[in-house]
Amino acid sequence: MLREEIKKRSLDALLVTNEANVSYLSGFRDGDSSLLLTSKRAFFITDSRYIEEARDSLKLFDIELVRSSTYETIEKIVGKGLLKRVGFESMNLSYEVASRLKSTLNAKLAPIKNVVEDMRGIKDSLEVKAIRKSIALAKDVLSKIMRLAKIGTSEKSLSIEAMISFIGNGAKSAFPPVISAGRNTSKPHAIPSDNTVKEDSPVMIDIGCSLEGYNSDITRMLFLGRIKAKFKEIYNIVSAAQDKAIEMIIPGRRISEIDSAARKYIGDKGFGKYFGHALGHGVGMEVHESPTVSKMNDDLLRPGMVFTVEPAIYIPKFGGVRIEDMVLVTDTGCEVLTC
Repeated sequence: MLREEIKKRSLDALLVTNEANVSYLSGFRDGDSSLLLTSKRAFFITDSRYIEEARDSLKLFDIELVRSSTYETIEKIVGKGLLKRVGFESMNLSYEVASRLKSTLNAKLAPIKNVVEDMRGIKDSLEVKAIRKSIALAKDVLSKIMRLAKIGTSEKSLSIEAMISFIGNGAKSAFPPVISAGRNTSKPHAIPSDNTVKEDSPVMIDIGCSLEGYNSDITRMLFLGRIKAKFKEIYNIVSAAQDKAIEMIIPGRRISEIDSAARKYIGDKGFGKYFGHALGHGVGMEVHESPTVSKMNDDLLRPGMVFTVEPAIYIPKFGGVRIEDMVLVTDTGCEVLTC
């Protein structure tokens, strides 16, 4: 499939530098490596730190050791193969690196974006299995944090405990845990502070982990004591908006329609201006990847897509509510993976 795309774009080769893309295509999860793919060969380029592991595990690749510089190694491969037009991942490679490559290579560089990312947007059964495993651990840690979130407990201590729990189970936090209490829940990506959980106060817990190369992402609300009438109102609105969006998920439907379903419901209830971000994002080898679930994305839903559905209402100086679940698009509809 990827070689067909290279041919379709009239490329002699594609240079892959995005770490997740390198891992996806090769199965090699250590960093500081790149791939150069031609119509017939696949070169794995790395340095002395990873060369032995690469030679032992990557039997389908030509392993190239970087002796002095990556630029020279790529130039050697390009020169030997008489490659004239080389694509590169323009969303990943910095201007400085791209400029130096352009001056080094005796070939034309062609900026390419989202080729491998679009492939990664459709998960196979093994990837879904890995995602389920990541979700299972995230749910266990989420339950633990909800038990620990008592009155007087600080946001920061809960966030640290989540990260430690992931490490203790052979994983790592997919992102800095977003744990906020009271008014801080109005900040979508609040930085955990010494602010403490108080009685009759909401707590937003947004956590996920990276386990064996695949990620998870879940957000839940916790209320200690009595729930204020306004919080109850916006929680019910957000929950209903999520239900409406999930009901819309079926192969062949435009992704923008999923976002619109939730956004319209929240808007009709008078809170539209308090829901600013996209409805969701793909989750896989990266915690934010294809597809983006927004009103701007008119791509069609396809079986194998995994993404979040996370409507929210954030009212400055008051507080907010977000409910986030991960879903899998199936042949006939969708499965909520995080229920």
